[in-house]
Amino acid sequence: MDISEYIPKIMSLSKEHEETVISWRRHLHQHPELSFEEFRTSDFIAEKLSGMGCEVARNVGGTGVVGLLDTKRPGSVVAFRADMDALPVTEAAGLPFASENTGVMHACGHDAHMAILLGLAKVLSECVSDLKGVIKFVFQPGEEANGGARCMIDAGVLENPVVDAIFALHVIPDMPSGSIAIREGYMTATDDEVIIRVTGMGAHSSAPQEGVNAVLIAAYIITAIQTILATQISPFDIATFSICTVKGGEAQNVVPDYAEMTGMLRCIETKDKLIFRESIQKICENTALALGGSAEAEFTEGFPAVNNDKGYTALLAECAARVLNPADIVELGRPHMGSEDFSYYQGHVPGVMFMLGSRAAGEYSGPLHSSSFKVCEDSLLHGVRVFASLAFGMCVEAPDVSSK
Repeated sequence: MDISEYIPKIMSLSKEHEETVISWRRHLHQHPELSFEEFRTSDFIAEKLSGMGCEVARNVGGTGVVGLLDTKRPGSVVAFRADMDALPVTEAAGLPFASENTGVMHACGHDAHMAILLGLAKVLSECVSDLKGVIKFVFQPGEEANGGARCMIDAGVLENPVVDAIFALHVIPDMPSGSIAIREGYMTATDDEVIIRVTGMGAHSSAPQEGVNAVLIAAYIITAIQTILATQISPFDIATFSICTVKGGEAQNVVPDYAEMTGMLRCIETKDKLIFRESIQKICENTALALGGSAEAEFTEGFPAVNNDKGYTALLAECAARVLNPADIVELGRPHMGSEDFSYYQGHVPGVMFMLGSRAAGEYSGPLHSSSFKVCEDSLLHGVRVFASLAFGMCVEAPDVSSK
């Protein structure tokens, strides 16, 4: 089977099942569940995959689901991954199929990711005789909780059979439906969490000389930390650090003895992350000491940066151009500063993530993680088609990406 045969088949089958994919997305949007609580979601996915003839594994890495489509012919083993969890956000997008779970919303587009992957499974299940090898449909819990991908890997999702390559997508409201963004190498940033704890000494506000104001120390620390990016990080590197919460004090007339700050450190290069960590710790300790108190910084390691394989990124571009307008395939000039735990899979097998445009023409889609976020449902069809073209590229043409 060559391109002239399978591309029309992909286009036809994906269009035939478009309304079904949209209905799946709406159902999943109405019934969002938080990280590692995706019980109804995994039931729904497992039922659909079983109905397509896939071999289904449940409770993988917690609430994860894996569908296996085995063509019974030797070939590549390719995995496609979608994340399942929603966010603790109260929806305000005004959709007729809004969340029925109060305070929980698919504000990051994972409902679209799941629907697209189910759509891919539906299309490929009707093309088994045209394919070679094995396709794994990986539905992962807990992407927002900094643990889902690792749980799936520990549970053996990349083994039995061993996966040759893995692909994923993420909707992005900055780009219109019908377009995708690709990038070889680093696609996203790391996302370390930082907690800074400042200890002073309480006193009455009428006698501040008898105490040590922890909030004042915190203010000096915040100011000093801003110098790291300006003086210690190369202007050619990409990094950012933000203090996002400050808590301290309980009464207007009491010098506070404790303050706590939290923030996020986002970098591409590991060396920059180490510079930030060392400098933040020194600034906290020495600034607090100079002002009569003490301070410490605690770092929680976040996701590594998504780092797309060179050869498979070239394959993605080639396959996407068969089902999209080539002008709508955009190469990003710099990484997106968000983070994604898809990077953990890439630590074990070659992989590629791309961004799927999800903004409707002339409409405001809201930013990711916001209560107003919306996905243009036309984008689902494009996601299915790009995934399906990739699957055929891997399981029919068997490309040698090592030479790319």
